[in-house]
Amino acid sequence: MVNPESEAERNLEAVKRWAELYNDDVHRMVDESYAETFEVDVRGHFVMHRRETFHRAEQAVLVAAPRRRARIGRAVAAGDTVVVEAMLLDPDKGEDWQSPWCAVLRFRDGKIVSDHTYLDAARWPGFRAPCDRTS
Repeated sequence: MVNPESEAERNLEAVKRWAELYNDDVHRMVDESYAETFEVDVRGHFVMHRRETFHRAEQAVLVAAPRRRARIGRAVAAGDTVVVEAMLLDPDKGEDWQSPWCAVLRFRDGKIVSDHTYLDAARWPGFRAPCDRTS
């Protein structure tokens, strides 16, 4: 049996790495932070289950905002779940521009298996549903 406290701590560390990779190499984030079988549900917009679809979605954001950065404000862990409140910053849009977002992440063996993200799509640079809306 896994110690719930150590599982939560491990998942908080994984969230730190997830955010670092998002800021430094988003494609490594997709490949290294997510389990082989995963679901990313950008609530109200689309769901992804395939890496190639996830890479396309992240590439669209990266092209629209190459210097965008995620800043974690708070992360709270309980068991296999971490809730993350964060801000997207983009210095190319001006020093005061920011877009808040929240993700509910569920982990298995240190990898994300479920990502339910809530955001204001109108403010997210390059945001569009991936071509394959159900993957």
